[in-house]
Amino acid sequence: MMGNEAIKIRKPAWAGQFYPAHPQQLKEQIREFLDAAPSLQIAGKILGVIVPHAGYVYSGPTAAIAYKQMAGLDIKTVVVIAPSHAVAFSGASIYDGDYYETPLGKIKIDKALSASLAEETPRIRLSSTGHDFKARQPEHSLEVQLPFLQQVIANTFELVAIVFHDYTWENCRALGEAIAKVMTPDKTILVASSDLYHGYSYDECIATDDRTLNAITAFDSENFCRGANTLEYQACGAGPVTAMMVAAQKWGADRIELLGRTNSADVTGTKGGWTVGYAAMAVIQTNIK
Repeated sequence: MMGNEAIKIRKPAWAGQFYPAHPQQLKEQIREFLDAAPSLQIAGKILGVIVPHAGYVYSGPTAAIAYKQMAGLDIKTVVVIAPSHAVAFSGASIYDGDYYETPLGKIKIDKALSASLAEETPRIRLSSTGHDFKARQPEHSLEVQLPFLQQVIANTFELVAIVFHDYTWENCRALGEAIAKVMTPDKTILVASSDLYHGYSYDECIATDDRTLNAITAFDSENFCRGANTLEYQACGAGPVTAMMVAAQKWGADRIELLGRTNSADVTGTKGGWTVGYAAMAVIQTNIK
């Protein structure tokens, strides 16, 4: 018990489907991904990463490229911003419980920071909406990031878990500005969860992902957001990426670097069916005072 209230835990919904349910198998798979990922020389401080969220056999190696660069960083708080695929609602939903759980254990929610964010604007609220394990289709895009974080962050970190579906520029900007105001980049890292192109054309996947990635690395958050809403750019986590860009720029970030990219067709070797694009990116502050 916590006071007079029961502890509220968001249980893993996709263990055994998107990633292994057995803790040792999960650790070994993530370790294999991380061992295969390159160690990159990044000039500056990483304030955030953009990572895909498909099943690990598809996007795990790409996600690992970004997560490997986080190894050894002194991180106290991780803010994961993810799309809500199955539940549509206005504003942004910050998990109102006590823990998110994976097969690797429980991650404590930073309830104080979560509450402070929700106080900044009516566009943000504490809620289980979009997080609920018992929903018709529980959200996977946030959950699948957590085992990677549990593996690469040596110390115990606390989590601010955000999902949303409303990708208007006004909503994305409000969330990003609230994050930048309530938190500081000291011992905090942002994670934006997003896949890229979804469709049946391999060639279109390459061309569309080129446009999308160029727009992100241009670091113009409003242009990217508006272009994603008109489908000029394609990213199912365009809102989370936009909000992270807004927050990171206010913290002093001045560059977004593409670390790696692929797509499901290249992973499977089958180029005639449904194809999803994946990329790993880092948001960086190079001018550190």
